[in-house]
Amino acid sequence: MQALAGIAAACADEVPQVAQQATTPNAVVGAESALTGKPPAPHSSQAGSAGRVADSRLDLEWRNYTDYFHADGSNHRHAWVEGLQAKFESGFTRGPIGFGVDAALFGALKLDGGDGAHNMVFIGRHGDGEHRTAWAYPGMYAIKARISESLLKYGLQDVSNPFLDPHDNRALPPTFLGASLVSREITGLSMQAGSFTKVDARGRTNLTDLRTAYGGVAFKRVSYAGATWDYSSNGSASLYADQADDVWRQYYASLQHGIGNVRSIRLTGFANVYSTHDAGAALQGPIRNNACSVSLSAQHGPNGLLIGYQKIFGDQFFDYIDETAGVYLVNSMNVDYNAPHEQSLQLRYTFDGKYAGIPGFSAMVWAQQGWGADASAAQRNANGPLGSLYFRNGQPVHGRHHEFGFIPTYVVQSGRLKNTKITLIAQWHVGSASYSDSTNQAYRLLVTLPVRVF
Repeated sequence: MQALAGIAAACADEVPQVAQQATTPNAVVGAESALTGKPPAPHSSQAGSAGRVADSRLDLEWRNYTDYFHADGSNHRHAWVEGLQAKFESGFTRGPIGFGVDAALFGALKLDGGDGAHNMVFIGRHGDGEHRTAWAYPGMYAIKARISESLLKYGLQDVSNPFLDPHDNRALPPTFLGASLVSREITGLSMQAGSFTKVDARGRTNLTDLRTAYGGVAFKRVSYAGATWDYSSNGSASLYADQADDVWRQYYASLQHGIGNVRSIRLTGFANVYSTHDAGAALQGPIRNNACSVSLSAQHGPNGLLIGYQKIFGDQFFDYIDETAGVYLVNSMNVDYNAPHEQSLQLRYTFDGKYAGIPGFSAMVWAQQGWGADASAAQRNANGPLGSLYFRNGQPVHGRHHEFGFIPTYVVQSGRLKNTKITLIAQWHVGSASYSDSTNQAYRLLVTLPVRVF
């Protein structure tokens, strides 16, 4: 997910020269991911192909992942895992149509973690396996074809859009099996389409069915299409739609615009909305839900301040596809603030060291409050497959809750360890007796070392 890239584009002087994927000021998922902040993908032009071998590359990424989580009265976990990704990307054959292949080998070594660690470590085919010490598997494999500025790919891959965006917050990321098309034939316009059927989930070495994150309902295929338009150097708009077979149709729209300069003050506004409606056999029951968020950020030099508001309109939880960060809402931070009718407000401070003579260092602190959740309409379906989701301690989900968080990050700027990224994540959530998320504390340390072999 390019979550922090959205903030960077909004707050910095520099802006992308080609249309990027839809982004969001949701920052926690991006900060957890060691891949966050990677430079924008280059313009994929077949006219500039130097050949399948000459343009090939091999990258290694070593990730040290430690996690501690405590939830009052229920769940405790701890994990320490070393992950390694070896990714090979071939170039494209020359000519009007170029062909190539991608492949990646993923491996992990568990140093700590057992029962309760779940997908922080290893999950076997039958949900067991938490005591396995090491595992390896093909994390990606795909064939690809390129015509002009359009790239078609089929296989196990990562993608980036408001519905399918790998939730890369473990030692190894999830990947998805299917076909994707990205086209940038028009300057400033990025168009996408795809269809996916399986996921290689975090902590697993085998493919499983796609399923919804909150409802837990499995389905056979999700298909999507959409576009992001950089209508000026300071603004972009996105429009996407998807269908999870026999579960829902979902629509997404966003608008982002910035004015000013960080050396004086730069203001950036962002608004987005999801609209979800049941489809086909409606395996997750009736769904009619709209979720929206708006934010305004201001940056002067290294200091930034953001205020974000989010609202759920509907009797259902706002849901998305499991193993994804497909919830591009500003207040989806430690928890999602996505209960029926819930509202939330966030205040966030960010520090960008490059404007203070500390290149590579950044930090984020936030506080957030949620209120107005009301799942009482679920009483009519209390005996249904999702009845337990809407009830807590014998009552329909309701009540207030709040959270705090702190994330400092440093990227080494030079020397043999250049581009090594160190991220500390500390999050505290306080839930009420009848809210769906419990009181919990989470602490993570991620150290990532990328190496270009060739």
